[in-house]
Amino acid sequence: MKYLILILVLFAAPVAAQDLPAVLSEEDLLRLVAEHHPLAVRADLQRDRARAVLREARGGFDPKLYGDLSQKYFKGTRYYSLAEGGLKVPTWFGVELNAAYERNGGYYLNPENTVPDEGLFAAGLSVSLGQGLFFDQRRAELQRARIYQRATGAERLLQINELLYEAGSRYWEWAGAQGAVSVYTEAVELARARYAAVVSSAALGDRPAIDTLEARILVQNRLLGLESARLEAANAAAALNAFLWLDGVIPLELEASTRPPDPAAVVIAPLMPLSAGLTNPALTLTRLKLEDLEVDERLQLEQLKPRLDLKYNALISGSAVQPLENYSANDYKWGISFSQSLLLRKERGKLQLTRIKLSETQLELSDKIAQLNAKVEQAENEANVTVAQYALATRNVSDYSRLLAGERELFQAGESSLFLVNSREVAFIDASLKQLELMVKHRKAGLARNFAAGQTAPPLVGGVVPNE
Repeated sequence: MKYLILILVLFAAPVAAQDLPAVLSEEDLLRLVAEHHPLAVRADLQRDRARAVLREARGGFDPKLYGDLSQKYFKGTRYYSLAEGGLKVPTWFGVELNAAYERNGGYYLNPENTVPDEGLFAAGLSVSLGQGLFFDQRRAELQRARIYQRATGAERLLQINELLYEAGSRYWEWAGAQGAVSVYTEAVELARARYAAVVSSAALGDRPAIDTLEARILVQNRLLGLESARLEAANAAAALNAFLWLDGVIPLELEASTRPPDPAAVVIAPLMPLSAGLTNPALTLTRLKLEDLEVDERLQLEQLKPRLDLKYNALISGSAVQPLENYSANDYKWGISFSQSLLLRKERGKLQLTRIKLSETQLELSDKIAQLNAKVEQAENEANVTVAQYALATRNVSDYSRLLAGERELFQAGESSLFLVNSREVAFIDASLKQLELMVKHRKAGLARNFAAGQTAPPLVGGVVPNE
């Protein structure tokens, strides 16, 4: 099956999107893009990557078994045999628990390694009392992994928002181009009917023959306009086809019969207020960057402390069957180590750089909030202004339609000329195209507002990455 899909992708031409409805709405398109576009499918892989990173960070707290065997034989003499195995269990609180079993022997065994014949058990802990007591590299990596998990969710949502914004913009450009084709198609049909009537009237002697030439020129001009509109519609459809896919691997194409909703059915109204203010994932990513830098700052503050590590192990001799019978509080081994840089220039320099990055990122966040608020306000202004403009354009279309209808009646009665009819018709076509232009402008402004606010993606593509 996998190879069949690859063959289709590499060698097959795009297939017609037969499952699309005859009237393709914006919601249908965005849902299709969110579910099947390759970039949307690729964005879903971010969740798998986040889980893998988190699993890797949690691995720093995995218990570890270890074992070591070292022996030396020379000229038939066993110089030494050192065998040790055990378990280490790191914890979130910076304490590492350990248990070990040691069994050594040999003719030249170092006295330090001498243990009872049945071996020696050790159980205890190691803890950092200075640097690393409250925070260390292992805990920092786990916190970074959790931040990364949230960041991948925000990045995924940002990618899908950008994708849906572009797809929505191309959709409305296609809808406007299809509307222009309808306007010119109707104009061509009317011009052809008028040309046929003029030819008949000229044959009967009711009109001069020159009128047939003018009527034919009108038909040709309308055909030129129709072909230009068809070219724009074809280009718009090609741009929209780039967003149509099946399962992220098979490209689709719009069928010739697929149409956008009738422009009269498109809602042109003031935008509803934003439900949640600015929720742009770009802001979330910047805030998470701040959290990541705060983790670095906390870790580097720990580096300013002295290193003071304490180890303690209780020792128990005896068999592996009942070792606790031989336990004594006087049998143990312990150790302490200390280190401290005298000038701390390296540590203080790293901390200073991190705090500078924190300040820069905070300023970057403030700038992004201001820019996005401005984009939201600009898009809302454009959307709301185009509502009033669209209402005026609609009235203009209605008025020009009435003027054109009246002029046609006068022309049929012989009281007007082709020039006046053409003038009325040009004005009507321009008004209809202006109405379509405002419809596209209004809908794209709404998309731009939602995109800037971070509310383009439908609920089916939420950006939260579930925990493991």
